[in-house]
Amino acid sequence: MHSMAMVKQSLPLLITCGIGGIIAGSTLSVMSEILENIPGLIVVIPAIIALRGNISTALGSRLGSAYHLGVIGAENMWNPELRQNILGSLVLSFLVSILIGIIAYVTTVLFFKMHPDPFKLLSIVILAGIISAFILTILTITIIYLVFKRGYDPDNITGPALATFGDIVTMFCVFGSSIIVEVII
Repeated sequence: MHSMAMVKQSLPLLITCGIGGIIAGSTLSVMSEILENIPGLIVVIPAIIALRGNISTALGSRLGSAYHLGVIGAENMWNPELRQNILGSLVLSFLVSILIGIIAYVTTVLFFKMHPDPFKLLSIVILAGIISAFILTILTITIIYLVFKRGYDPDNITGPALATFGDIVTMFCVFGSSIIVEVII
């Protein structure tokens, strides 16, 4: 691919990603009261953002590789390869969300000498992880499909787009999950 084509495909997206990063970061200021009321939640945020970004970009990369290898394309996306990748992504999100919640609880107790409600903290992380997993899986498939349809190289688009969408979606999911769990528990 010529460098000019790569710039044309990537530059607008990278600018949008920068703006998306600012939006994701701004969500923290809206969450300041929740972060004060739920010890350990601030410890969760970097980990769960990294989790969702990594899993969705890995899914996007696998689908991009499958596209390059001819395993999937815009006309034959819904095949067993895609379904297996989606299932693996969702299972990973659930299992790692549990692990993040447990590690966040332990580190909050050990390093900050605070004792958050373990059920509340774990509930927020799992709920945010599951909701963001479904949203980002749908976004991943949509982005891959659109990239295929337009004839772009998925390697130029999916990584930055999914990392940024992962940050934004996950921050809103943590925020929403915190509110839901606070009301219920």
